[in-house]
Amino acid sequence: MNDTHEVMITEKADEARYYAAKQIPYVVWLNERNSDQHFPDGAYCVERLSDIDARYLDRVYRRFHDIPWEIAQTNRLRIREISVEDVPQLYELYRDERVTQYMEPLFADPDQEVVYTREYIKNVYGFYGYGMWVLEEKTQGCVIGRAGLEYKEGFEGLELGFMLGVPYQHQGYAYEACREILSYGIRELDQRSYCSFINEKNTASIHLVERLGFVPRDKVRLSEINFDGMMVEKEFIQYVFHAD
Repeated sequence: MNDTHEVMITEKADEARYYAAKQIPYVVWLNERNSDQHFPDGAYCVERLSDIDARYLDRVYRRFHDIPWEIAQTNRLRIREISVEDVPQLYELYRDERVTQYMEPLFADPDQEVVYTREYIKNVYGFYGYGMWVLEEKTQGCVIGRAGLEYKEGFEGLELGFMLGVPYQHQGYAYEACREILSYGIRELDQRSYCSFINEKNTASIHLVERLGFVPRDKVRLSEINFDGMMVEKEFIQYVFHAD
């Protein structure tokens, strides 16, 4: 059995188009010889061959074959991209109304959530390379929550978001995950500014972000989908964090 995973490297547009059409993983090497060529949209491109290492090639391969990226690990958690197969576990976590007391619920129809998840993988992970990830407990291999980073239009830095299933709360998981995610953002995304938006009654989340080093700035009004699927405005406290 051959377990070799191949990723092609090319500097030619016609080869890149062939690989794209055949769904063969590839990376484009941009240089002075191909500056006038037009490569397929969404191609992975590098200007220096030295930027291509085993981790980079593994992520290219995974993206082409819809295999979730592993983002990071902590002592107890694996932080990785979501997959459609995770959706039923998320419904188990969101079933408890205490989870959705201060955050948007999942779609009432699981089929809609599956469609949304597929689009999120394609458009958010595929475009930004980051987003909301799932938290997988290493010992049992089950999804216990979500946390991650998202672009928030109109605000400085990336937004840190998080949720944890009720059975896993008050055990340090959220802090463990968010601390590692901030380290990842600083180290891998070269992002030093972060924000988080929290309902003033959500004292558990306020304590968490303050423990992470966030400080309150302003009260802001943001649009959110309620349980009836209607868009409503709600007030949040904006917390900010700047890495030294």
